[in-house]
Amino acid sequence: MFKHSLFIFSIIALFTTSACSRTETAQPVTLTFVSTYDGKESDLFKSRVKDFEQEHPNIKVNVVDVAFGSASNYVKTAMLGDQTLDGFRSDNSWVPEFVELGLLQPIDSMISSDDAADFNPAALESVKIKGRLYGLPTVVEAPALLYNKRILKESGFEAPPKTMDELMAVAKKVTGKGRYGIYVSDDSYFALPYIWAFGGDTITDDRKVHLVSAESVNGLAYMLQLRLNGVTQPYPDFTDSYAKMMNDFKSGKSAMIVNGPWAVSDLLSGSEFQDPGNLGIAAVPAGPGGQGSPAGGHSLVVSKYSKHPKETYRLIQFLTNAQSQARQVKEARTLPSRLSVYQNSSLASDPIVQGFKEVLNSARPRPRIPEGSLMFGDFTANVGQMLQKKITPSEAADNIEAAWRILLKLDR
Repeated sequence: MFKHSLFIFSIIALFTTSACSRTETAQPVTLTFVSTYDGKESDLFKSRVKDFEQEHPNIKVNVVDVAFGSASNYVKTAMLGDQTLDGFRSDNSWVPEFVELGLLQPIDSMISSDDAADFNPAALESVKIKGRLYGLPTVVEAPALLYNKRILKESGFEAPPKTMDELMAVAKKVTGKGRYGIYVSDDSYFALPYIWAFGGDTITDDRKVHLVSAESVNGLAYMLQLRLNGVTQPYPDFTDSYAKMMNDFKSGKSAMIVNGPWAVSDLLSGSEFQDPGNLGIAAVPAGPGGQGSPAGGHSLVVSKYSKHPKETYRLIQFLTNAQSQARQVKEARTLPSRLSVYQNSSLASDPIVQGFKEVLNSARPRPRIPEGSLMFGDFTANVGQMLQKKITPSEAADNIEAAWRILLKLDR
């Protein structure tokens, strides 16, 4: 009798424990998520958050809107100040610093191998630090060679240049009669494809500086040679550089530029691209040392201090799934970070999406170091001085390397 009663008691206890566990996991949870979206992307993001809440009725999401320019400091202040924050949208270049500060939750144990395999490799690598994964890419970006198909065809070119030698030849051929071949920007982000094309490098993940190598200097020298050959913009300096580059290309004053997918909506408003089919998209040409464009973009990350990391991961996985990204492409004209989205029937024939897909095949992560987002200040300043012929490519490389060694606190 005693044994029978003990057995019944054990069964009751087991069911009671199970019921308590179910009740505990079913308790309502509120997540605080910082959004840096604006415009159409913000509307879409909040719409998808509502969809998530409907699918997960016990999880509510408090969205905090923060301007992109101040988001990095806002997040650091909030987390280090013990404010409630479960996740946020991070620029990929911020991730190494956040990891060093111990602010991010690694998520490699949460993501399935099949899910990881669906992300663009360069996008996923951009948020991997020392082998650990710290975010799910929501959008991926990389500069491309954008070209005016009509201008190139009228000059005898049926296809865009595929090598740096061909780029020089095409630029020379189309220059004349108030038009020039290619806008060469002083923004050093757009200099990376030239440096990589000649086999050079900037800063490696193990904090080695390589800009004074012969290969890196050759990449800078090629940019200057375009200027010296008279096939670039006629302006003496880089005042309003980005606006001039865009306006000249939209009006047909220039035949080619290097820019990313974020520029497409603006370009399609120009007189040259009323027919979107006239906008050509190709990888930045290869050089003797290879090919590559810097992989940029944003990822959704989980706070190390979140009390609900699993629920937050569930949220960011939903917001970066194929359905979310397909809507992003259609409504906000971004590029998906998931490979499967490019096979979507409504996107498979989209020349802009598919054009950038080819560019992403040669995308490369930028240096994954905490100071990575700060490296472009001295870089851009010296590239601009070089392109104005005030210093040589070697002097520019020396100046940049010296500044980076100070930034990284390296011994000379």
